[in-house]
Amino acid sequence: MMMKPRGANRRYGGIDLVKLAASFLVIAIHTGPLLTYDEYADFLITGIVGRLAVPFFFMASGYLLFRKLTGKGREDRSMINRYALKVALLYLAAMMIYLPLNVYKGDFDQGISWPALARDIVIDGTFYHLWYLPALLIGIYMVYGLYRLLPRWAFAVLVCLLYAIGVMGDSYYGLAVQEPHLKAMYDWLFAGFDYTRNGFFFAPVFLAMGLCMAKHSATPKVRYVYPVALLISIGVLFLEGILLRDAGFPRHDSMYIALLPAVYALFGMAMQIKISSSARAGAIAQWIYLLHPAVLVAIRGIAGAAGMKPILVDHSLVHYIAVCVFTTIVSILAARLLDALGRMPLPPVKRS
Repeated sequence: MMMKPRGANRRYGGIDLVKLAASFLVIAIHTGPLLTYDEYADFLITGIVGRLAVPFFFMASGYLLFRKLTGKGREDRSMINRYALKVALLYLAAMMIYLPLNVYKGDFDQGISWPALARDIVIDGTFYHLWYLPALLIGIYMVYGLYRLLPRWAFAVLVCLLYAIGVMGDSYYGLAVQEPHLKAMYDWLFAGFDYTRNGFFFAPVFLAMGLCMAKHSATPKVRYVYPVALLISIGVLFLEGILLRDAGFPRHDSMYIALLPAVYALFGMAMQIKISSSARAGAIAQWIYLLHPAVLVAIRGIAGAAGMKPILVDHSLVHYIAVCVFTTIVSILAARLLDALGRMPLPPVKRS
């Protein structure tokens, strides 16, 4: 197997590091670590800062996938199909992991609605965090197809337009529905899926940003350009999130306009962090994202049975730390197990 050049290996270490940090932000979104102390402070962390996490995952996926494009249609399609197959198999495994929890929650108590099940599998995800995987699948094919078919300016305009539609159905929903035609459009859209943070309206722009960073971005001459840009854009992100919340506009708070420059600057800064890349670190971040809801449910169940609910569940910060610690342990074990299985030699085929 060909070894990666040392410089290339160090080039992606920062991405792995930020992905790992982002996975803990996702846990924060689903646990509310500061709710015991101050609901508004928790909103600032989970409703604003935490919203950098998933777009960063999308941009990292776009960068690492689309940097391999050669311009040769057949080779590129084959490469993307192989990647999509891996994502699809991961999604299938995740659906199987969470199927018992679907049953426990009573998702099938009224029987199975096949149209609703198809919608959940293809768009919304079969558990509340699994929407990311079908969104990634839809997004990579949309972005690749549009990038091949359209002029670069039209490609950029279209993915931004899709994001604008998504934003207006998310954080700006209260403003959008004041216009009757937009209200009718969103009523129609939400009859088909739960949120606009999906593979049609959320994922494409960040995957496209990863593609553009891979194919067209030059390293800035001044090293602090990305950190300064990140600070400014996060300041704008805070302002945007606070004003929208005060106005009562959000239907959901996954999508903000300021996420675009903030995530781009964060990714650029991650690229400047020169540490060794680790495939296992990326795998651990992936498993933290996928497994934390299961660990969360397990902790709540064990805490209730052991009489520790006031400490491990009701105290939000302790609950968050417990979920982070145990999810990390389980994720490290999962990554090591899969790594060991991947290295296991296949048994010889007996000839008859």
